[in-house]
Amino acid sequence: MQNRIHWLDNLRGLCMVAILYDHTETYYIGKNAIITDLYVTDALYLFFIISGYFIYKPNGEVCVKHKMKSILRTLIIPYFIFTTAMAIPKAVANGRELDLIGITTNILTGQASWFVAALAVAEILFISTLKIVKGNIKWMLAVCTTTFIASIWLSTVTSYCFWQIDNALMAMLFLLIGYAYHKYEPNIRNDIKWIVVCLLAFVFLKIYVVRADITLTIWHINISNYVVFAANVVIGCLAMFGLFRNLPSCRMLEWIGKHSLVYYFLCGGVPLLVSKLAAHVGFYYNNSHVRVFVAFAIVLIVSTILTWTIYRYIPFVTGRSRSNRQ
Repeated sequence: MQNRIHWLDNLRGLCMVAILYDHTETYYIGKNAIITDLYVTDALYLFFIISGYFIYKPNGEVCVKHKMKSILRTLIIPYFIFTTAMAIPKAVANGRELDLIGITTNILTGQASWFVAALAVAEILFISTLKIVKGNIKWMLAVCTTTFIASIWLSTVTSYCFWQIDNALMAMLFLLIGYAYHKYEPNIRNDIKWIVVCLLAFVFLKIYVVRADITLTIWHINISNYVVFAANVVIGCLAMFGLFRNLPSCRMLEWIGKHSLVYYFLCGGVPLLVSKLAAHVGFYYNNSHVRVFVAFAIVLIVSTILTWTIYRYIPFVTGRSRSNRQ
């Protein structure tokens, strides 16, 4: 059983809660009441950065063969299992006609869960590049910057990419940030004064984003100011990593972070079903955000029960065995 890095589990848990809340608003209200550029983009790129953090191995070179098997076992196979299992219930809940050909095509082309598909492809490309350049950070930066530019170009010519290759190319740079952070971690400041400075800079940057009406969406890629976007990613990473390294652990957030993969697969289905049930019993959104928080609390509880059940009784669908579940 690998040792957990508790502060990263806590941060990943917070990111997962943010994604669940975003989906709850989308399904329950029908739109986002809170501007998504204030938190959703940050939750997504932090997920990628955390994944990059774990790719770096302080005690030796990354084993490509082992990592590829891990990607297959913990990302690709669960992707097919969960998206297949949830496709028909989601179609029925949405009131759509069952289009089995369309559902199958959606799954096979990586459209059924964009984040997991993009993460899997990004990690494969990143690991392969690491092997080719023998871990040279300068070459990795050159390659990942190029793939980031390629992702921008792709976003201008098409809104559909096989297995989310556009977001995968963008995510390679996020993976590199996490990888480099881990590699140079002893040299990165983490004192309280520095963290406060980063947090304040992050807050002021968000105020500017809202007032200047800047879009920072990474799916589908719609970024209106790449300088601000780059600053948002770097400052956000330093601020959140520094903050969570110094905060006491929250058992609930940590548990969610450890099991975030299943939460992510459920974050579309559970909010949808809870919203449909709320409408059925007359619990409509009435411009009171209290009702949104109630709906979100139900979504979080139901998602947690389902996630616990899956890890407890059928952990193999997540790439784990009964002996190494946590």
